[in-house]
Amino acid sequence: MDMLIVLNNYLHDVATAVLLSSAVIFYVLARQARDAGDGEKRSFARAYRSLTRFATGALVWIILGGIPRTIFFTKYEFIPAELNGIVPDLIMKHVILVAMVVAGVIMWVRMGRIAREYSAAGEK
Repeated sequence: MDMLIVLNNYLHDVATAVLLSSAVIFYVLARQARDAGDGEKRSFARAYRSLTRFATGALVWIILGGIPRTIFFTKYEFIPAELNGIVPDLIMKHVILVAMVVAGVIMWVRMGRIAREYSAAGEK
């Protein structure tokens, strides 16, 4: 059981990184499409639909993986951090993780608006 909880916690952190990094990559692609022609914009809009599945999967893992992480937080994260004198580091880590999730979601929402705009422009 211990190994499963620790593995869940690591994968929870990875899902957070996947969400934000995919949003950043997609932001770069949106800027490139903006400066290119209509074909690039339509490609971006099509890719958005497909790649959003990865972001959604990461977000689902963040939510579902957060449940056992929260339940077992004291035993697997807080007490070890307290014993090692790194509670401020643990707090900072979780502040950064929350900021990453919020930033990733905001970026995906913005990319969705851009994708709809590019898709509509391609239909005209």
